[in-house]
Amino acid sequence: MSEAFSLGILVGSLRKESWCRKVARALIGLQPPSLRSAIIEIGDLPLYNEDLEQQVPAAWTRFREEISRVDAFLVVTPEYNRSVPGCLKNALDVGSRPAGKNLFAGRATGVASVTPYKLGAFGANHAVRQSMVFLDMPVMQQPELYVGEIADLLDERGALKKEGTQKLFRTFMEKLATWIAVAGRGSAARSFQAFMQRRASVGEAYVNGDAQPLLEIVTREDPVTFLSPRGDTVTGAGAVAARFAKDAGAFQRGGQNRTEVLQSAASGDVAWWTGYQIAEARLDGKEAPVAMRLRVTEAFRFGADGWKLVHRHAEPAKSTSGE
Repeated sequence: MSEAFSLGILVGSLRKESWCRKVARALIGLQPPSLRSAIIEIGDLPLYNEDLEQQVPAAWTRFREEISRVDAFLVVTPEYNRSVPGCLKNALDVGSRPAGKNLFAGRATGVASVTPYKLGAFGANHAVRQSMVFLDMPVMQQPELYVGEIADLLDERGALKKEGTQKLFRTFMEKLATWIAVAGRGSAARSFQAFMQRRASVGEAYVNGDAQPLLEIVTREDPVTFLSPRGDTVTGAGAVAARFAKDAGAFQRGGQNRTEVLQSAASGDVAWWTGYQIAEARLDGKEAPVAMRLRVTEAFRFGADGWKLVHRHAEPAKSTSGE
């Protein structure tokens, strides 16, 4: 894989000399080149209370911003009373709320559980998976990583002592990288190419007076902007959607549209393209088709509902062929 994916690691133990933190660092040291990993701290997060959404704690804001920027997650957890620690469950609550703002959705995830004892924190491993099912986080099923008797596996510097454990950790991280590319937001960049094929059909529908396909790919969350060919600017999700619907009413059936993409890119949850939309449109009050050529730049954000349009700039463009 040539694409590098960002991996946010949530460590479920807050102790300074936490076995989980040491395992997380060991896993980072054995990750393949296709992963860029960092621990996202959860120890300072106030317990989730919806009342605090009125004045969001700075720690919540910091955490939400950090998890929104990564492609995938790895959870490394101990086992407390046959379940997950409260700090880890709280982090999942903070990152998935308020309602409709689940920042974990669609992010591929791996789970490792750690204990000084023999069972490998099996109970915690599966308890956290239960929450992830509801949070729409595709969790890697195999290989599983239950790390038992951890005190015998690490030296005083936190390095792995046994070659077999190193091989196990390395394989786990390699498989996780593959899982991210296939199942999670790491595949979002690849899906943008397919989305652009849909975008072309949306343009075709629009010049035939049907705004609905375009409205389906416009985000309903601000900020949204539209710089129109008329030279004015529309801001706000509702206003932009209303403007698109209104403008479509000027077109009649029988139009044709094609898109020329000059440049496009997708990284993480952001994508854009720039190029031309070229149409033969039938407009109200016009007997003959009207040739239209627009220079277009559009930006998109990837979320739980796929790619959504957040910015469109369209302006009349002179034809390079003199038409």
